[in-house]
Amino acid sequence: MPSPKLVASVDRLPATDFAARAFRHQAAQYDPLSGRGARINGGRWNPPNSFSVLYLALDEATVALEFHRHAARQGRSVSDFLPRTLYAYDLTLQNILDLRDEEARRAVSVTMTQIASDDLGPCQHIGEAAQHVGREGILAPSATGSGSVLAVFLDSISAGSSIEPHALGSWDVPGDLSA
Repeated sequence: MPSPKLVASVDRLPATDFAARAFRHQAAQYDPLSGRGARINGGRWNPPNSFSVLYLALDEATVALEFHRHAARQGRSVSDFLPRTLYAYDLTLQNILDLRDEEARRAVSVTMTQIASDDLGPCQHIGEAAQHVGREGILAPSATGSGSVLAVFLDSISAGSSIEPHALGSWDVPGDLSA
């Protein structure tokens, strides 16, 4: 259970509607709407053994940057995870916690340094609080420092919201991201 103070801070922030396309990559054998891996293993915005999350990026460049960061954190090459399929998700969500603004991050006591950190605890606590108050997800700056990500809490999707995945095909992961 997240701290009552954090729950209250998250609950006070306005809910944001989100209707746009977002992207992610994954191995072909997985269901694009599962979120099971994040539920079991955890992620930036959810602790292990908690709730199902789809981790998406708002553009393909951020997907690539996040993929390279993920591989590097595990001490592996991106080629160790290939082949991948790129998906586009058409989303209509009604109750998102938007942390892209510094004032919103300050309200829940998280900094950009913490968002980019390998210590996921502060972000996971915020995710737990957001999920606890019924938010459908968190929109935040990417931990890579470029672009934005959307963590969709699959167990919190309300009537009237929708998530529609479209396989875009095999993904050739960009190797040089400095351009």
